[in-house]
Order: sequence, then C-alpha cells, then structure tokens
Amino acid sequence: MASKLFERAGGRRLSWEDGGNGPAIVLVHGSPGAARNWRDVRGRLEDRYRVVAPDMPGHGRSDPRPAASPPRTDDVADDVEALAASLGAPLLLVGHSYGGNVALQVALRGRVPVVGLVLFEPVALKVLALLGDDAFAPTRAVFDDYVARVTGGEHRAVERMVDFWFGAGAFARMPEAVQGALVAGAPANALDVQASFNETHSREALAKLAYPVLTVYGSRSPQVSLRIAQAVTACVPRGELRTLEGGTHAMTATHAPAVAELIGEMAGRCFA
Repeated sequence: MASKLFERAGGRRLSWEDGGNGPAIVLVHGSPGAARNWRDVRGRLEDRYRVVAPDMPGHGRSDPRPAASPPRTDDVADDVEALAASLGAPLLLVGHSYGGNVALQVALRGRVPVVGLVLFEPVALKVLALLGDDAFAPTRAVFDDYVARVTGGEHRAVERMVDFWFGAGAFARMPEAVQGALVAGAPANALDVQASFNETHSREALAKLAYPVLTVYGSRSPQVSLRIAQAVTACVPRGELRTLEGGTHAMTATHAPAVAELIGEMAGRCFA
C-alpha cells in the first residue's frame, strides 16, 4: 500500500492510497472520514485486486472541496472521477455512507468504465424522495437542524448525528479521541450533508445503470437506512439488496471481513 497525491489541472490535489494488483476496485469512504477507514477491508482484497482509496475533498490529506454555494456532490465526484479515469481500466466502484452518494454520482455520469457498484448504507435521501417515501421529511428535519447548528459554530452538534445513526448515548460512549476527531470533522461533514440534499436524480437516469448494483444495510441501523437501500434497489435494473447481520452504519470498520467478502463476491462476478 502506497500513499500518493493526484494533482488535477488547476493544481487541486487528491490524496489517495494504492495497493495490490489485478482488476481495479475504487473505495470511497464516508463523512467525516478518510481513505484509512478502508484499511481492514483493503487488506482482504489486495491479493487479487488493485485497490484504490481516495481521501474525499475536504477530508484526510486532500484539498478542501471546491467552494460552491450551495455545496454539490458533483464537485466531489469530479475529483473522484478524475482519479478513477486515470487508472485506465474497468473498475468496480464502492462507496460507504456519503461516499456511496459520490460513487453513485460518478456511476450516473457514465464517463468512466464502471462494471459494478457496491453501496454500503448510502445517504441517498433524494432517491428516497424520488419515490415519495414518508421517511424523507423527518430525516431531512434532523439533518437540517444539524447543519444549521454546525454552520452556526456548534461543532459538537455532531453528537446528534452520531446518535441518529447509532442510538441515543452512542457519542458519549466513544473514546475522547474519537469524539474529538468527529467534532473536528463536523464542518466538512455538514457541507457533505448539504450536498446530499442538493443532488438531483431521476428514475430515467438510474434505470440506465445496466450493471449489477448491490446495496447493503446493517440490521442494527436505523430504519431509514433500509428504506434508502430499498429505494436504490427499486430504481436500478439489476439491483440487489443485502442485510449485514449485526451491522451498523459503521459496518466498514466493525464488520470488515464481511464487507470485504461482499466486495470480493461482486468483483468476482463483474470481472469474470
């Protein structure tokens, strides 16, 4: 595994990790987070595949996301897409949480040779809205309140977001160092949350994804995670839905062997 810097025209830099040999798998982490969040997963894939994991703009060692009002997932997808295109090979695209939104956006553009898509609890709430799901409005209210608080300087409001995903008191039970990292990452995360609500999707565009799309949710995650996964699966022609038993929104860290197995299974099919 090697840490590298990818420089785009205009000087924007994207930090990324590169390891293994074989067909390419691109892993996009969640928010807040970094490429290192995938290391326990990557180690189980690099004997068969080239595994590439960028730090999304605004996270890790990458440059901040481009200044835009309102924030857009497209801006993050630009950098991830450019890195993916530079690999010069067909690839399996994988995303977790907001990284799933970014991966989906790259896939929908159709500019890089994607052979399959794996999404671990994407926060694709606009796909939920597309189907008129009644879980959208109350979830948006929680997220809008969080963004308003963080934008107003209340970075510890990230506790509300953690407890939303993992249950009341989850943040308080975390080690102090983890709490500190989450608080520090709140401003970047709030931009990503805003961007997720500025996404525009159509059933027509989603229906054009002709390759397998696997969406995974954890059995211990909030109900909205299942509803989003069901919505994505319903909108794509070759959608598959899996439950990761015992998994939560942090499944890529807590259930790395199972996550790697699901990715490897999809890669085996898509690269056959």
